[in-house]
Amino acid sequence: MSLADFDDFTDNEDASVIAAFTDKEIVDPKAVKPEGWDDDEDGEWSAPTIEHPVLETFKSISGSSYDYRFAFTSAPEVLEKLKCKKAGLFLYRSPKFLSKKDGDRPRERFPSDTLTESAVKNWLSAKAQPLVGLFSSSTKERYKGAVLVVFLNLDFEKNGQSVEYVLKRARKAAAALKKEGKPLAIAVARLSDMNYELADYGLTSTKPTADILMGLRVGSDYNFKYYSSATYFDEKGTSAAFSGKTLSAFADAYLAGELTPYVKPDEPPPADDEEPPADYDAEGEGEGAEDKEEM
Repeated sequence: MSLADFDDFTDNEDASVIAAFTDKEIVDPKAVKPEGWDDDEDGEWSAPTIEHPVLETFKSISGSSYDYRFAFTSAPEVLEKLKCKKAGLFLYRSPKFLSKKDGDRPRERFPSDTLTESAVKNWLSAKAQPLVGLFSSSTKERYKGAVLVVFLNLDFEKNGQSVEYVLKRARKAAAALKKEGKPLAIAVARLSDMNYELADYGLTSTKPTADILMGLRVGSDYNFKYYSSATYFDEKGTSAAFSGKTLSAFADAYLAGELTPYVKPDEPPPADDEEPPADYDAEGEGEGAEDKEEM
């Protein structure tokens, strides 16, 4: 991985996990000189090398963690940028959502030289998301508690002003909730990617490039409750149009226990296109039913 590769990899909407190694191979510490080895006849003995055990563990973890982006490097210029003098694991938060002003740190370093799958996954789950991060199919399970999701046209180039408008107000609300210790996270989602989930929240998008919708998900392990901002504001008789004020009102209503979970209506049974035969007997189930009952 060159410096250019590093910059490209970390310039992403999701977090980047990078393992760095000064050496990808090390001398096998368990190797011993074979019995009967003769330096004169067999040559000077040297211990064999093995793959760095941390790299081996990292590959195993990255191979089983499909909801994170992984890379590793031993390039001197990247090690210098990382200020890494030995093996280390680094997490870079997405620069697309990073807000240093609100306390987001660009990177985190795993606090141990030893990696275990459970420890690394717990660390990533706790650290990967910034104050207001991306809620997507690969990141949504990082939100273990209640999360208020703002669905919008998340196009940083074509819809940049609207995206910045939403992020600014979402961060202000999230920072206040965090300061007060309130158990509610705030995230943003790409409307086009999450459109299939809107029905769970009781939301409908009619203008995919302009809609800004809010929903709230509570729970974990697929046992979720969903709340609709549209339903809440309809009950209040006010507009659900997104603003800093409506976002905070929706969050406060949840924290005050004022929201009722949205219940998705049952889907109607599929239509039966086949007409019953003319001589069909609903009770006897067809022609000849009487004869069969008598036999």
